Amino acid sequence: MHQALRIAEILDQISWHTNRGSLPGLALTCRTFEGPALDALWRNLPSLEPLVKCIPTHIWGFSFRGEVILLRPIDTKAWATFRKYASRVHSITQSGDPSPIIEHIRIIMLSYPYPSSTMFPNLRSLAWNVDQTHLIIEFLRMAFVPSLVSLDLRITSISPTLMSILSTIGTACPNLTSFRPQVDDPTLNHEIAPFLTQAICQLHHLSALTVCGLEDLGMVHVTQLQSLKTLWLYIGPSFLRRTGLPPQSLGLEHLELLGLQAIRLNHMTDFLRSLRTVRSKHITAVFSSDVFGQQSDSMSEFCAILLERCDNDTLEGITLCEQFYNTFHNVYVQPGDFGPLRLLRNLTHFDVEAACTISISDDELSELVKAWPKLKIFRLGCYRDPASTVLPTFHGLVNVLRLCPELVSLSLVIDTTQFDGIDVNSPGNGIRNNGLQELVLGNSLIGSPLDVALVLSSLLPNLPEVNLSSWIGGPLDALFDKPWAMEQWKLVNRLLGGFRIVRTRYLGR
Repeated sequence: MHQALRIAEILDQISWHTNRGSLPGLALTCRTFEGPALDALWRNLPSLEPLVKCIPTHIWGFSFRGEVILLRPIDTKAWATFRKYASRVHSITQSGDPSPIIEHIRIIMLSYPYPSSTMFPNLRSLAWNVDQTHLIIEFLRMAFVPSLVSLDLRITSISPTLMSILSTIGTACPNLTSFRPQVDDPTLNHEIAPFLTQAICQLHHLSALTVCGLEDLGMVHVTQLQSLKTLWLYIGPSFLRRTGLPPQSLGLEHLELLGLQAIRLNHMTDFLRSLRTVRSKHITAVFSSDVFGQQSDSMSEFCAILLERCDNDTLEGITLCEQFYNTFHNVYVQPGDFGPLRLLRNLTHFDVEAACTISISDDELSELVKAWPKLKIFRLGCYRDPASTVLPTFHGLVNVLRLCPELVSLSLVIDTTQFDGIDVNSPGNGIRNNGLQELVLGNSLIGSPLDVALVLSSLLPNLPEVNLSSWIGGPLDALFDKPWAMEQWKLVNRLLGGFRIVRTRYLGR
């Protein structure tokens, strides 16, 4: 055997770069490779099924009522095999339907003859992304171990035993840094909040937390966590009515991302108003447009409270989006609604593409972005409502590129049929952006693909193509003029590719 194969790190690298399907064969090659190959094979499990297969099939059977049963006890040899592999597991992600193996898992967990903490001694990540969480209590008791640092649980229904096991997370998994309990039904939040609150109050190393509702003690603990960098909160209609905390007694500090989700945007506005201050680099707000239209001033109020509560020097990114992004039930806003945000001079990311439809002129567009010279991502929209009478033109696009020279991603609906004052061969009078890598123009008006391609090629010489993903399974997929529009934009992209080839060959001469 080559001397290099006596080095553990080399064996590990060979195993990690071996196709998963070939790892069992590698493990059987020799004893030298057995350990590293099995480590690689079992480290990240895509489901619990491989664990069930560790138990011999001949000891499983069915009762006369059709229930899964053991025909004989699991013997010491089978348990030794099970533990040999389970001890190597570092992550488990269950995304497929667990119904065929639920009973098998429950029986294995209940039959385990050793201390529960020894089943998965190296487990670090658990993600249960399917329903039936309330049926895997026995498994959760075994999987909640001190080594666990990431826990993602989807909760579709609750039971007394599930809520009890959730309340033990803080003591069973004290080293958790990421915790995301996904409660599908918001009406369950009130019942589950006390149990999640107890667990979270015992976790002192969280860096990422997603939670639907906490009692006052839990909110106080969350706001005091120095380690917390990412916080997602679901703001229910009764979130603020239930609290007994004095207004503006809490503040959120040191966050990289604050994510808020609610049915109405004004629920999030009220939540922010209840805080003393918010220091976060990025704020994301997700809402539903079905009821949004009842309050036409919600967007302007939300933007105003953002400016009032957020640390203006810290905030660098804002993302607003409608939960299901339906272009036919979109939110209509005016450029002035975003006026308060113009004072956020350090903004590098502004994305409201999936939140609203806006009518904006060239001058209004220039006035908006003029305040954000550091912008790198600017997504104002990709949908033009047929009733909209005001659209920016290429003049607006040129001004955006001039005022925001660091842009790398831009989503904007414009009228590309208007060329008044635009020289297609030199549209920006020398203005160009060499760094823009993504351009979304949505269902912008288009007349001449050739002229559009000439302008874009001059302004954005390194742009690979116009991004058409919004037309393919995206928000524009159902528009009646999709076939015609897609052909026009595909032609623009072919022309851009041709111009780029010519330019490359010319410069390379």
